[in-house]
Amino acid sequence: MIAGFIIIKFLALMLMPVVVTGQSGSLFRVLVFSDEDGLPVAGANVVLYKIADGEAGDIASVDITNRDGFSEIRNIEAGSYLLNVTFIGFETFEEALTFESGDRKERRVYLSPSVEILDDLLVEGERALAAGEVGIRRISSEQISRIPTPSPGGDLASYLQTVPGVVTAGDRGGELFIRGGTPDQNLILVDNLPIIKPFHISNLFSAFSDEAIGSVEMYAGGFPAEYLGNTSSVIDVQLKSGNMREIRGNAAISPVIHSLHLEGPLERDRKSLMVHARKSDIHRYGERLTGKPVPYNFYDVVSRYTYQGDNISCYATGVYTSDSGLINPERSREQYWSNRVLGSRCLYYDTSLDNIIEFTAGYTGYRSSEGPHGIAERTSNIDQFYVHIDMQRILLSQNINYGFRMNYGVYNSLIDERFTNFDSFKSTQPVARIYISTEMELHEKLTVQPGIGTQLSTNKNISFEPRFRLLYLPGESNRRELSLALGKYNQLVSGIRDERDAGTVFTVLKPVDVNDPLPVSMHVIASYRERIGSRFIGNIESYYISHQFIPVSKWTPEARLELDTALADGMTWGIDLSMEYDMNSIYISLGYGWSKTRYEASSDDLEAWIDQPVFAFSPPHDQRHTFSALLSYELAGFTTGVRWYYGSGRPFTQVTGFDMVLNVPSQNPLQHAGTARTSFSEPYGARQPVQHQLDISVKRSFQLYENVFLTAEAGTINTNNRNNIFYLDLNTLQRIDQTPFMPYFSLKTAFN
Repeated sequence: MIAGFIIIKFLALMLMPVVVTGQSGSLFRVLVFSDEDGLPVAGANVVLYKIADGEAGDIASVDITNRDGFSEIRNIEAGSYLLNVTFIGFETFEEALTFESGDRKERRVYLSPSVEILDDLLVEGERALAAGEVGIRRISSEQISRIPTPSPGGDLASYLQTVPGVVTAGDRGGELFIRGGTPDQNLILVDNLPIIKPFHISNLFSAFSDEAIGSVEMYAGGFPAEYLGNTSSVIDVQLKSGNMREIRGNAAISPVIHSLHLEGPLERDRKSLMVHARKSDIHRYGERLTGKPVPYNFYDVVSRYTYQGDNISCYATGVYTSDSGLINPERSREQYWSNRVLGSRCLYYDTSLDNIIEFTAGYTGYRSSEGPHGIAERTSNIDQFYVHIDMQRILLSQNINYGFRMNYGVYNSLIDERFTNFDSFKSTQPVARIYISTEMELHEKLTVQPGIGTQLSTNKNISFEPRFRLLYLPGESNRRELSLALGKYNQLVSGIRDERDAGTVFTVLKPVDVNDPLPVSMHVIASYRERIGSRFIGNIESYYISHQFIPVSKWTPEARLELDTALADGMTWGIDLSMEYDMNSIYISLGYGWSKTRYEASSDDLEAWIDQPVFAFSPPHDQRHTFSALLSYELAGFTTGVRWYYGSGRPFTQVTGFDMVLNVPSQNPLQHAGTARTSFSEPYGARQPVQHQLDISVKRSFQLYENVFLTAEAGTINTNNRNNIFYLDLNTLQRIDQTPFMPYFSLKTAFN
């Protein structure tokens, strides 16, 4: 506790903003925008060349713009320089600058689009984050749009299912298991705002279509210190800002989903608005397309207001989603969940301050329930309020990143007494989180990023979560990367569900009990990444992740939700291989993942009938082999997308029989039939059949008028009509399959 007090006092001092008092080296801040739409350009190269004898000479400093188009260069010596800003697809920007000692300058740079193809040198210069690419996948809206999806455009959910190490329980439920972690162990952010479950009941869709997304960073483990609160993975979504120069929009229809998108300036180069809304229609037309009922209904609305001031950038974000339907069409148990997110993020970079300040505040609401149509027998609701502050500071000539998070959560659950002896649950949990990290270039080829985070709530002791990332660039160029990530992660909220019943996705989210230890995980990840030319990228990544104190359902013969769970320890180890080849009209992506996840728990705690003190088992998301292949090809104005997926069988528990149980002596065998009970074999002792699926799409755009375009798309899901199992109902022994062969067609009209 003494060490924790010292760290907190130190960080409290660090959080005090520092006003410039004078320094010898100059400071230069650059904001890069596209001259076409006025939006920030992320990943642009910002280079300062020293001018000698009237000509640009050696490179003095190099930086890359962040997601806000912002770049900062410090400690510039007095003299003359040439500013050079480049990005693929834009013309090079150049400007001569002169710095006096202690100058503080700021430039807004607008890059004009160019049809010229830049050479390989510029591509090679786009070096990634200093922390390396280990555990990280950077996803663009263009990559998402390549995935065949039964809708006008792509979706993040469909893309994530092509990533090695990502497992879904099937084609419905809205849950992702990443490298052995459970859905409640994933941290999902939209514009720095947490969202609980943005994936729809149909696993092909989420709240994030390709048209609403600016960029996505997915950390499949080893994430840095600023991400606190979850133990498995991070999906960090940044929405697209509305066009700052002109009004654009589109409307689309299909038998599966309809969409409407509008964006445009409220004040040129200052204010803009983007709104994207979608609603499913698959519950109406799904049976005509597949021959089977598709009882899913969902919709979402995503919006972003953008303000670009002289020394501040602000974004206000709103997200609403709603899902309802039957996971098993043969059971009258409807699943429902919704998300509400409202908040704002501001980046303040006035030159009067020595360091930039990022401020985020907002609200997240989540509602979920299960029961017969119109009757919520089980509910689990969450309301969260939060304030986040992120800052930078120079300390001992080193750039320090640090921040403070304050979250206040209200958790409210109601469980029908027929399923458990626990009737209801309500709790509040204030949480304070603090982190500090830095990046140190030990050598021109070796960079490390150490960091530490801490969490403190009213009912738990302070946690210490050290993180470490390393990047080594072997060879003469930056085309090869060796990187390593280590870290410890704690979680203050756990998700409890009956894992034996795949026909439900209802989960109770609640703070960890006072007397229970916090769930904790340890990550060790190593990767090798190489670029060959400007078209090919290959990556191999191995990982080991351990989880402790995972809440799991007790193994009673009756399927019911138990809030009084057992605690298990788990471990996951595996290897992911991926390859991308991009040559303008041809794009090829291949990904293979092998992993193994094992849980261990006391047989007494599980209330299992296993004759051994400790029972080891593979949880239902332990999928050993996954393989995905994606081909996108453009020819004669047509764009064809082909995706093939293979997944080995997942564990399930076999049923040995059924019987009737009497409560003697209160029940008379002559008058009562008793209560049905299912007898199970060894938990998760068998595996389902393998799954594979082929999806195909073809689309083409037509120009109707000068600024009006029509895009037509046709395709098929599960083209090979494979009978992929979703799950086996343990109470009826009924096999539930995933979506069979499904054709679709969509039309989208766009204007600009």
